[in-house]
Amino acid sequence: MDNTKRLCRVNEGKAIFGVCSGIAEYTNTDVGLIRIITLVLVLFGGFPILIYFILAIALPIKEDEIRKAEVVEDEYAYNKDDFKY
Repeated sequence: MDNTKRLCRVNEGKAIFGVCSGIAEYTNTDVGLIRIITLVLVLFGGFPILIYFILAIALPIKEDEIRKAEVVEDEYAYNKDDFKY
């Protein structure tokens, strides 16, 4: 497993698409700070909205969270015989 950092969308703690959460995790900063910076840039220009949506489409979702979702699905899998009375 390689330990290189990759910019990815993060589903945990996301507000819309998880782009700001992914940028905050990548840069080791607070997600609130990234969201405030994004909001200020949008209010003064509007161009960051286009960048945000491009990143939402282009960035992959963090793989660890996909694996966690698969584990949770397996954990809650049940057998019909478990509910016989």
